[in-house]
Amino acid sequence: MFERRLATLLTELRAGRSFREFADLIGTTHTNVRQWEQGKGEPRLRVLTKIAALKGWTLDELQSYLEGKSLSKSSSSVQQLIIEVRGLSFEAAAQVAAVAVETMAIKGNQA
Repeated sequence: MFERRLATLLTELRAGRSFREFADLIGTTHTNVRQWEQGKGEPRLRVLTKIAALKGWTLDELQSYLEGKSLSKSSSSVQQLIIEVRGLSFEAAAQVAAVAVETMAIKGNQA
């Protein structure tokens, strides 16, 4: 189950990029990405962490997904938001990023 879910996730995250482009993004080789998408082997922790970040998940959330466990409701809400932001134009995404930075600064000052 782990390998199948990983393969599906990688195909989704690669989203039309070449194996080489995606491999550069997550810090591995295109050969590794191709093998993982074929259900052979699994990435090291360092690469899994980058895969989780691309999906908008923590490493624990990625592990839960790969093991077939359900994710929390807040995780799925954040994931949906990330998907929507990725679909925005550059200008709209820049606006979202500015609001996110502003919100983090405010919350950081409250801590």
